[in-house]
Amino acid sequence: MSAAGQPPYPAQGQYALSGPAKVRDPRTTPIRGDLADIALAGKLFAPHYVVPMEKAVAGACAAVRKAPRDDAEQTSELLRDERFMVLDITGEAANAWAWGYCAHDRYNGYVRLDALAEPQAAAPSADRSDAVEAALARLGTPYVWGARGGAGIDCSGLVQTSYAAAGHALPRDSDQQEACGAAASAPQRGDLVFFPGHVAIALGPDEVVHASQDKGAVVVEPLAELIARKGAPTAIRRLA
Repeated sequence: MSAAGQPPYPAQGQYALSGPAKVRDPRTTPIRGDLADIALAGKLFAPHYVVPMEKAVAGACAAVRKAPRDDAEQTSELLRDERFMVLDITGEAANAWAWGYCAHDRYNGYVRLDALAEPQAAAPSADRSDAVEAALARLGTPYVWGARGGAGIDCSGLVQTSYAAAGHALPRDSDQQEACGAAASAPQRGDLVFFPGHVAIALGPDEVVHASQDKGAVVVEPLAELIARKGAPTAIRRLA
């Protein structure tokens, strides 16, 4: 596949691995048993390497799913005009799905093809707003697993989109986000506070804002109450 404006790639060629392939996070490595992104040629083996086609989300949001079915688990969500890099299309015309990855964080998955269109505008960019204020603006948004602010939002989606508004490109899931920034001993405003499978944003040493599955929405909550439910934080991370 190719698209106008894409950098030129060889139409055909031979690729050889220079050594053992390194283990990579499957969530952000665009490879299946039958094909892979051309960027992985010479790094990971696949029968075919494909040049991605850039598409944009045409509506308010589009679910990213583990499998090409409407009832498959939603793992992420794309918002209006965000880009999806298509590597393959499967299914009949009325139920076609694109497989590829989200351009902003390389998260893999399937998106309904009818939710995508040719890009008509520039991709969304950060407005350099305050990450904490961006999170607080989401108060009351329903908690939805895998969502990033369209059909709802989850804990790591709130963190990713809030910090994107402040110019920080963070990965999608909380365990990936826990590897970002510098360790801190006590939370300050804007720090990320991690628990097993969960992340919150500190408003100060004693309070957090987070998308709470327990409470069903984005809420402000005393840190002590969150610790009482989830146990001691596994990490506190401070972004520069």
